[in-house]
Amino acid sequence: MEGIINVLLPSILIVLVIHLLKLVSLFRFVLIICLAIASTFFVDFFYCEILKSNCASDPLVGVGYITHSVLVMAASFVLEIIRTNLLDYLKSKYS
Repeated sequence: MEGIINVLLPSILIVLVIHLLKLVSLFRFVLIICLAIASTFFVDFFYCEILKSNCASDPLVGVGYITHSVLVMAASFVLEIIRTNLLDYLKSKYS
């Protein structure tokens, strides 16, 4: 459950930021990639500095950073596509 929250919460926040900025498609995808990579460090900062847990240094931490970034990126892409399709559907339905 904690892993799902660690991936979905940053993904939802990324999609909300992109929706509020109203960027063109190329910049949206570049921003998703940049924010997905940055979200890994924000989650690590939250757990290590604020909650004072999971601060152990380990060689596999780098693999975890890459895995978390890829998962957040994939979830953000899926949520962005769903959001775009939903907005197009609502626009066509009420126009």
